[in-house]
Amino acid sequence: MIKDIKLVLFDLDNTLLSFSEYWTEATHTIFYLSDFTKDLPFDEFFSYYRHYDQYFWELHHEGRISLDEVRQQRLIKTLDEFDQKISTEEADCYFNEFFHQLIHLVKPDQALHKYLLELKKSYQIGIITNGKVEEQRAKIQKMNLHNVLSEEEIFISEEMGIEKPHEEAFHIPLVKYGVAPSQAVYIGDSWNNDIVGAIDAGMSAIWINPQNMEAPTNHKPLFITENMLTLKEEWPLQFKEVKLASK
Repeated sequence: MIKDIKLVLFDLDNTLLSFSEYWTEATHTIFYLSDFTKDLPFDEFFSYYRHYDQYFWELHHEGRISLDEVRQQRLIKTLDEFDQKISTEEADCYFNEFFHQLIHLVKPDQALHKYLLELKKSYQIGIITNGKVEEQRAKIQKMNLHNVLSEEEIFISEEMGIEKPHEEAFHIPLVKYGVAPSQAVYIGDSWNNDIVGAIDAGMSAIWINPQNMEAPTNHKPLFITENMLTLKEEWPLQFKEVKLASK
């Protein structure tokens, strides 16, 4: 039950951080800076690049390829469409330059900081995110989230040795907080990684769903909201109703 919640855990990318917007802008920037791509038609390149990005991410989610291979192969296969060959090392260099551009774009969100601090007055809070330690910490640092969360409240899959949606990725933080799954809620945008993963781990979940997508399984989140701003509007209403009803 929502009235029993003691711990609120968040996803990072596309939940606390508008990652898709930064990703698109950084992809556009590096496209015109790189000798590999700058002479190609951007719209055609981007169409192929998004296609292969989604394709290889699916393979990664199935455990068939690594994160590094996603980043390498989406560019290699895209450039194949233009009869251009590059090595995995060159693809790595392209990604590193892209990530530099992305981090440069990330800005702190004062409204988000204020909301998290408000929640922290009543609940323990934290982050569980898939990804590499150095990259995820760079995003968190650029967002100034260390002013809100301590190192002990941030859980990164590479550090834990397990990725969402595996149950252990949720249970490791719960053990550290000393909280039962039924006393925790996880907030994220990915249906499979965040909502299904959290619910299967015994937690409650809130789905960040900006595109109003249909749920692909029968898992039931506590509620569905568009983004962190709309969550801020809905969260007090949800808890106020419960507290009034319990009197």
